[in-house]
Amino acid sequence: MSDWLELFNAYRAPAQHIASLLLAVAGWRWGGGPERWMTAAFVVTMIMPLYLIRLAGGDTLAEYQWAYVTLDLIGAAIFTAVAVNANRNYPLWVAGFQLVAVGAHMVGALVPAVSPLALAILIIGPSYCQLLVLFAGFVRHVRRERQFGPYRAWRTSPSPIGGLTA
Repeated sequence: MSDWLELFNAYRAPAQHIASLLLAVAGWRWGGGPERWMTAAFVVTMIMPLYLIRLAGGDTLAEYQWAYVTLDLIGAAIFTAVAVNANRNYPLWVAGFQLVAVGAHMVGALVPAVSPLALAILIIGPSYCQLLVLFAGFVRHVRRERQFGPYRAWRTSPSPIGGLTA
């Protein structure tokens, strides 16, 4: 059992990165606007920076903590903007998971006694859930489009958050 756990831990991040890139390519090929925005935002804010920091010679999370917080905030803004304007349900879940990660950053900054393992789980863990939700949403979109034909990608009326008019 421990051999499987070690194997999983050794390859979990590269597997997530490869799956993210494959999903982004599929989203650009067969997805609508929300799928393209969501997968692009996921790759640009969560996958590419890790490799850019490694290229810059960075090795530890603490060394570039400000960059991760900034990228998580940018990701939250993009995911939330897409979620309130998309004609899909799954972007709301992706945005919600991103807000969990942003909240964990805030807790880590305000409460120094928080366990580093708990923070790591709350900051990194949502990305795995987001990837699963993005995949499920993409599959639902493709199935719906095959069964019923093309449909709107974006809401036609302004979102209640964007325009608070009565």
